[in-house]
Amino acid sequence: MSPVCGRYDRGVTTSGTRLNPTLLKTLVKERRLTVEETVNVLQRRADRMGENGFSLTERQLRRWLKGDVSSTDGVRAANVRVTEAEFHWPIGVLLSVDQRKMARPVSQPAEHDGRPLRTEQFVAWIAEHSALSYAAVYTAVADGAAKVAATSLVTRAATNHAHSRVSRAQVASALRAYYGDDADFYTARVGRSEIELSILAGPGWLGLSIPLGGAAEKCRLTTRDDRQTPHLSDPQTQSAIDRLAAVEAGDTMMVNNPLYRLIAINIESGRLQAEFGCTSFASYALTTDLLETELLVQIADGLRHPSRMSLPLRDAWLSTARAALAVDRRVCVGGPVCLVAIADGDQYHLLVQERSSQVLNVAGALAVIPKAFHQPTVDPHGETHVSTTVERELEEELLGRPDLEQLSIASSKLAAPLHPLNASAPMAWLHANPDAWRMECTGFGVNMVSGNYEFACLVVIHDPAWWSLHGNVLEANWEAMRLHRYSSTDYDGVVALIADPRWSNEGLFALLEGLRRLAVIDPAHVRVPVTQVAA
Repeated sequence: MSPVCGRYDRGVTTSGTRLNPTLLKTLVKERRLTVEETVNVLQRRADRMGENGFSLTERQLRRWLKGDVSSTDGVRAANVRVTEAEFHWPIGVLLSVDQRKMARPVSQPAEHDGRPLRTEQFVAWIAEHSALSYAAVYTAVADGAAKVAATSLVTRAATNHAHSRVSRAQVASALRAYYGDDADFYTARVGRSEIELSILAGPGWLGLSIPLGGAAEKCRLTTRDDRQTPHLSDPQTQSAIDRLAAVEAGDTMMVNNPLYRLIAINIESGRLQAEFGCTSFASYALTTDLLETELLVQIADGLRHPSRMSLPLRDAWLSTARAALAVDRRVCVGGPVCLVAIADGDQYHLLVQERSSQVLNVAGALAVIPKAFHQPTVDPHGETHVSTTVERELEEELLGRPDLEQLSIASSKLAAPLHPLNASAPMAWLHANPDAWRMECTGFGVNMVSGNYEFACLVVIHDPAWWSLHGNVLEANWEAMRLHRYSSTDYDGVVALIADPRWSNEGLFALLEGLRRLAVIDPAHVRVPVTQVAA
């Protein structure tokens, strides 16, 4: 899928007849955009990025969609940067044949078709942590992707439907049965209903109001040895290969960025102290992130009792609550999940997202926004604070700022992406008016679905001037399929929202803890239905 010698795989016969559409054309079609609408979308993206040199015409876009180009020589750099930022792929990939859904004959060895895998870095990780060679893993992933692609759409759709029908409550019930009395899980009373989550919360981890971005937040990068990644057994290796095969056959976005792994956590006296190391996304995506799929398969098959469920990955990596809490002895990644509340008259606007099918985690589920991995961009020592990730993701997921996690060529070349002058206009306004908003950590827990650490956070913009000035630019990025807005004074609406079975485990955790805190901050403008919480 990469350019070869500066030219693109145009997917045409010798007679000039196109065999397959470009990736850009497929993505535009998936959004149901016309050429004119696409140019307008890109222009709005350029405006948000401050790319004054952007000037893509409809004629040029039509050539790009048709694949009627051999390179981008002579193309305005601003046009390239804006298009990459909007569609989240390098320009060479966008202008090449869409190879995400092209099925190879199962009998054709993938290593001979001349097409590189998108997940090569993850292939290398498996080879380095298993008994297989790089070539063996590469071939296994390519063959597995071909088999997935050759599976009928009906079969794949039926499987995805069965997994999507497994509710958060069913997952919580299965995990409570698995861990028994060994774990104290989070529960909340909402109206007359009791909500059970798969969040493990220790003493003093709930009902917090810890200010983020100031003296109460102490986070640092440790110099301790960070070699806690496991050696994969043969079954674990196969599960990791299956994950990559599914990614290759679909449109899931995976980039092997660095992540902060939690080493130690201390929450007391209104202060947060945390110690982090660094690891790779592959060390999570190919190990404990597989636990959720393993569990969903068992529940979907009707094997909901722990004595009948086969969970070998969970047995190996997260068998007890004690193992989950021993974060210094395992690779424990995670991040902030943040409820945003924006004042407007006598109410706060509460924002909720439906996750896109392109994301690796909780695809299709409800979640607060932003939801992010805690990770550095260019400065691991300088970006360890949770508040740094919250601010960055608030801009990326809601305020139109391009992703900084290397999803495009341009994003990986910035020396100071978090420089104040790079802030979007809505964020710059907040920086200039510190009394108009606040960021807080409202809760902390370990997500027993995956073993991740979850910082439940709340961003409150209590000056209604911000909504008047910048509410019009709020727009979810590619990670969300749809954005919803609720009023803090709509009791029945919020009760119905909380009861929705599509909620992700950590998303509902952040919503409930955020609502509790918001009701304390401004009780006159919040009708909150959460009356009791325990762990």
